[in-house]
Amino acid sequence: MQVEYQIGDQTIFLNLKGEVVQGEEKTLLQDDDNLLAHTPSGETGFIVAPFLTAKEFDSIYSGITSMVKALIRKVKGEIDDDFCLEHYHHYVTDSEHLQIAKLIQYGWNVSEFPIDFRKVEERISTIIGIDVTAEAHHLNPESFISGLYANDKKVQIFNLRIVRPQKLLDSNPPHRDVWIDRLRNAINIYCPICGSTAKSSLPLIPYSHHFKESEIERTSNGATLNGTSYSVPCVTLLQGKPPHLIRPNPKQNELLLFSPYLIHGGGYNFEEEVTRVSLEIRFWRSPDILQPK
Repeated sequence: MQVEYQIGDQTIFLNLKGEVVQGEEKTLLQDDDNLLAHTPSGETGFIVAPFLTAKEFDSIYSGITSMVKALIRKVKGEIDDDFCLEHYHHYVTDSEHLQIAKLIQYGWNVSEFPIDFRKVEERISTIIGIDVTAEAHHLNPESFISGLYANDKKVQIFNLRIVRPQKLLDSNPPHRDVWIDRLRNAINIYCPICGSTAKSSLPLIPYSHHFKESEIERTSNGATLNGTSYSVPCVTLLQGKPPHLIRPNPKQNELLLFSPYLIHGGGYNFEEEVTRVSLEIRFWRSPDILQPK
């Protein structure tokens, strides 16, 4: 079947393979921890806010550049000294990018983050007014793949998303993270590192975290779009119509903080010559301080 999405004023058509279902007459967030509940933008399901100091962000950019260079070397050998993240797409073939995407699928342990990761947790806690941590206390490290750099004591990771220009299949389709149970009760950040613009940044549907499951038609498990398989279910219709997403478009050293109960994804990069690299991390309420939901 063919699915249709509208992102801003652009329409995308993709061929979908997968069983389509509708859910129950219930709102998932109603019984879960809404970490945006007490913020001014909580009703929309997302916030755009300043991130860290300019010096800290520069250190993150530099560190991530080194990490991506190491990934490219891992799959193809040496690269030249002129490499920059924005031109990543000139340095890899489709097959090499696929190898890198699989390498980073489960992320890195935060011990590998370019700066003291506690600064990131503190910043997110300040924005939402709740102490949060990236450590997933509800997951058993022995049964969860924690990334390129495994840590057998805790599941505490950060992820990179690398989306090349004009490559529609580099992005997940529109979905809710919380259709994967281990991702419930969290808050997400999307932080642009480079190449994130009104043509490439992460799209979402405001207020959709309040939608009942019965209002959403989606694939029952993962999805295959144009021959590429994804682990997340794919939204096909919303209230009987093709989904219409917007791009909040945070600037460099800003972050988009959003509910994983929102429908989001389809972050297709319509730029002509710039790769988009973004930092993606999930946070949960810190168990050290008990606070009401």
